[in-house]
Amino acid sequence: MPTSIPFGAPIWVDANTPDLASDLAFYTRLFGWTTFDSGEETGHYTEFCLGTSAASARAVAGMVPNGPDQPDRPSNWAVSFHVGDCVAATMAAERLGGATVTDPVRIGDDLVFAGLRDPEGGMFGLFEPLNDHMGFMAYGEPGAAAWFEYVYDGVPTEAMQFYAELLDWSVVVTDIEEPGEAAPPVELRLRESGVEFGGCHTAVGPETSLPPQWLVCFATDSVDRTAAAAVAMGGSVVMPPGDDAALRTATLASPAGAVFGIVAEGA
Repeated sequence: MPTSIPFGAPIWVDANTPDLASDLAFYTRLFGWTTFDSGEETGHYTEFCLGTSAASARAVAGMVPNGPDQPDRPSNWAVSFHVGDCVAATMAAERLGGATVTDPVRIGDDLVFAGLRDPEGGMFGLFEPLNDHMGFMAYGEPGAAAWFEYVYDGVPTEAMQFYAELLDWSVVVTDIEEPGEAAPPVELRLRESGVEFGGCHTAVGPETSLPPQWLVCFATDSVDRTAAAAVAMGGSVVMPPGDDAALRTATLASPAGAVFGIVAEGA
């Protein structure tokens, strides 16, 4: 296996954008990221990295400008999950009720990728790495992805059954009761290792206006300072900073409208 990231786990996140220059300025200031543009031949797909030089850079996310056929497509963050055979996994997803949006495609000698929609309508990717330079090079530290929360206006266990069967997850119902939730949230774990990487909860408050989706959450030293900085740079707060178990969290939107989360260890 060309990466240490386990099968079924989140392996990469990226976003599309209608305005690459403006979004690069927003995210690099917010998270202290540096950027590496892969060039015109890849549509100027740009990696966000921790570290200031090519030698020290550790990739954490990517961004691609919208294509000429959809120049104004709203910006969104998406998560891709590690699979050993992208073609076989895509067919399995279709059998389970998912829909293929982008057929599996080999991207050079780096990866095979497919874009899909789950039965509830949430978008996600399947990612088969072909070398050990693909996927997260940093994870769970400030400036890197740290958590993945599926927001769904329905019963979390039902929404996650598709992923449990496709990617071999354990879906664990919690005993946490949140005001306004119709059903308890669930924890998401890799079945083989038991490692927890995310969750699913019933949409509450402003979240009810969002379609079913994966919320990519980045770690930060201070949720409150990061939220304030995002607003000062033209972003907005979807869900204000609050405490959830041992974490402090908030949901933000970029100036282009892409929704994402931030998390930090609670006091």
